[in-house]
Amino acid sequence: MHPSELPASILKWLPVRFNYDDNYFFHKFQCMPKNGYSAMIRAILDHPGITIHLNKSFARAMGEGYDHVFYSGPLDEYFDCELERLGYRTLDFKRFDYDGDYQGCAVMNYGEETVPYTRITEHKHFAPWEEHESSVCYREFSRSAEFGDIPYYPIRQVKEKELLSAYVDLANATRGVTFVGRLGTYRYLDMDVTIREALDTARGFEAKVTDGEEAPAFFVRPV
Repeated sequence: MHPSELPASILKWLPVRFNYDDNYFFHKFQCMPKNGYSAMIRAILDHPGITIHLNKSFARAMGEGYDHVFYSGPLDEYFDCELERLGYRTLDFKRFDYDGDYQGCAVMNYGEETVPYTRITEHKHFAPWEEHESSVCYREFSRSAEFGDIPYYPIRQVKEKELLSAYVDLANATRGVTFVGRLGTYRYLDMDVTIREALDTARGFEAKVTDGEEAPAFFVRPV
């Protein structure tokens, strides 16, 4: 896509600096879960009120019999893409191992047209309190998401925003479901924002139930 087709707001995603600060964000406080996200998610899911079903595709009929559904999958797929598919980018990951320190930092981005991958991630640098002699690294290759791919990034160009508005209207007319997360609201969200919105949604839903009101389709509007 030519840069002239991109919205100026995309620059907000990319920190630009002229020093050797290797933090990706400008946030005053930054952290990673000490034992990684897998352990954190495992602890959340290890609750007697939660049942996990693997290798299942969600269908609207699965929500029948429940008081309320919180849906974090792709917004268009909830409605079986009846208006058309929204656009996404996906990633292909190619692992390679290295004996030693490969690049000295967690993430190195590559903006050259001649380089087929967008970045290399060296995972041991996400946990600097640990020591590892070798490295596990991944090259990330970006491409348009096709049917069956994992949709990582919503595109949100003019065409997608028009289609998104139509899906938001469908969602607002649907009762008993709240759309959440990057895919459910078709927005680019960082992990800290995603977690905060999930907590705010839980509090908002609890307040609605307490007041005897119906929860909205979105606690944060996508458009």
